[in-house]
Amino acid sequence: MILGTLLSCSNDDHQPQTATIDMRINHFQNTGIALGPVLTLMVQEETEIGTENWTKFYSTIEGFNYQPGTIYNLSVKTEPINNPPADGSSMKYTLLEIKSTQEVDNETPFEIDLKINGENFITTDNGLKLLNKTNIDCNNLCNELENSLQNQDFVTGTFKRISNDEIKLIELN
Repeated sequence: MILGTLLSCSNDDHQPQTATIDMRINHFQNTGIALGPVLTLMVQEETEIGTENWTKFYSTIEGFNYQPGTIYNLSVKTEPINNPPADGSSMKYTLLEIKSTQEVDNETPFEIDLKINGENFITTDNGLKLLNKTNIDCNNLCNELENSLQNQDFVTGTFKRISNDEIKLIELN
């Protein structure tokens, strides 16, 4: 009877454990919708690393300072968050090590979602910007971009990086 009581009090089998994972961060951020529009890291984890599959990452990695134009290979500790907020992640991510970095040439094209389900990520308060953060040079596609944002629910653009805070639109998809 005592053994049964001791076993019933143990809940170690039901608690998620901390883990160490390998994670690759892409050289550009994409857009996404959390409680509102946000910029997300593009990541690959574990067996996805080296494939063409990238996932939008809505959390933060404590201790990691992302810079555009660099691909990062990281070692990250994941640990469960007890009673996470309804609008937040159930996991906490902490940088353990930057295993390697690779600078990406500014001419390397990449795609960003500019509008998803009618949610527009282009702000025009002070020039064209991606969520008031990254300047956008719309090149010779300004009219086409404006028309697409007004008339389509989904708009994706192909860009090249000019600098860490400016990108150049080279094609609308």
